Amino acid sequence: MNIQTEHRDDHTARMVVELETQTLEQAKQTAAKRISKKINIPGFRRGKAPYRVIAKYVGEEAIVEDAVEIISNDVYREALDESKLEPYGPGALEEYHVEPTPTLTFTVPLQPTVALNNYRDVRVEYTAPEVTDEQIDQVMKHLQMEKAVVEDSSRPAALGDRVTLDVHSVIELEDEASDADENEADDSGDEDADEHEHEHEHTHGENDVTFMHAHGEWFMLDPADDPIPGFSEALVGANADETRNFELTLPDDHEEYPGKTVKFDVTVKKVENVTLPPLNDDLAARVTAEEEQPLTLLELRVRTRENMQRELDKEALDKYTNSVLDAIMEQAEIKYPDAMVMDQVQQLLQRLDENLRQNRLTLNDYMQIYRQSINDLVAQYRPSAEQIVRRSLTLREIGIAEQLDVTDAALEARLDEMMGMVNEEERVQARALFDNDRLRDSIRESMMRDLILERIAAIARGEAPEIGSEAEISASAEVETETASTDAEAPTEVSDAESQSSEQEA
Repeated sequence: MNIQTEHRDDHTARMVVELETQTLEQAKQTAAKRISKKINIPGFRRGKAPYRVIAKYVGEEAIVEDAVEIISNDVYREALDESKLEPYGPGALEEYHVEPTPTLTFTVPLQPTVALNNYRDVRVEYTAPEVTDEQIDQVMKHLQMEKAVVEDSSRPAALGDRVTLDVHSVIELEDEASDADENEADDSGDEDADEHEHEHEHTHGENDVTFMHAHGEWFMLDPADDPIPGFSEALVGANADETRNFELTLPDDHEEYPGKTVKFDVTVKKVENVTLPPLNDDLAARVTAEEEQPLTLLELRVRTRENMQRELDKEALDKYTNSVLDAIMEQAEIKYPDAMVMDQVQQLLQRLDENLRQNRLTLNDYMQIYRQSINDLVAQYRPSAEQIVRRSLTLREIGIAEQLDVTDAALEARLDEMMGMVNEEERVQARALFDNDRLRDSIRESMMRDLILERIAAIARGEAPEIGSEAEISASAEVETETASTDAEAPTEVSDAESQSSEQEA
């Protein structure tokens, strides 16, 4: 057996295997006998016709095709062993030739590789978030609203009132407005039109985009809560059943339409007077009445600040580690076969299907509703799948390079912590659940990911310890891409390669 391998740019290998003529001839004899057992050849019992008769009856090409199918698996496995290639998933038989020498050509998707390069030199500035007094004041105001007394009012609307509104508003765009924006506006308008009957017509220009569309919703006339600056002021003095038309301008920092004009058509359905309770210890005690020890206003503000700070810190750290990971990936060399991306696409589609089934829908229903084909969905999910693959490979390689691991002791400590959150009577069942190997592996992987993210954040701040220096990083457990070795050893027909590869897990 003569083997030649060629590494391709798409991280696959082309493996050309030349066979001994005798190997193919023996396979042809086996194939002919197998064929003769399936068909009726005049003058012969099944399985008893000689080779030349079978070849004349079904054609030499059919026998060769069957012979290649018989030997391809064994040839592929033996060639893989000799070539030292490391397959990611199942290979595919690309083509075969009988003359001048029997030759089988396979395509082999290769295991991904990551070169992190100078990842420890990556630096990203971190700005710690800080909760402001204004944010705390806003929370206190919402708590006041929860305990407020709301009464119908016959007077014109004033700041501080609660009003029930029908709102129709559009942004007038130029002709170059994107089709996507127009379609989004049309979809939104159609959907609302089906649910509500309009009391009057609203004519919009061809390129108008819906900004706000509400029926019977209440709003607080408070400039701090305005959906657009000036909204509350524009409704001051309006009476119930009065309609007001006005224009407001979106701020320059608006994400989609900075500086654009919004035309409003607003009908006031009801005006209500809101009496807020005093912001004092009594209110704090009412808000925390169900706690073991009610809080004072100062204690409530302190706890609110701590909770908000914790949330802000977590959000900021998530954004920071993502930006650090992006910076590391930008200078890294990440190679992987397309089969790995397709596997991830299949996982995303499977997750979509599971979510749909919870709502008594199927993936086919979804495609019919949105007029999409499976190819459309694959194209839609492919960018996300590729990003997931690149990130997971980079994180895995960082974990290996940094010699990070979740020890058994750390895993048990996390499980004990989780057990502490379970009711006493449910702990027996919970312990049995935590003894499940798959669940334990899942928790360990989650902890490993947290370890790696903590480490890259420390690296980017210039605070990372020397590799392998920390006491809690011990005993190794490899973090590898999951591949089924049995599948990796067997080729598939070229036409089935994509569907077979999707059965692997990235």
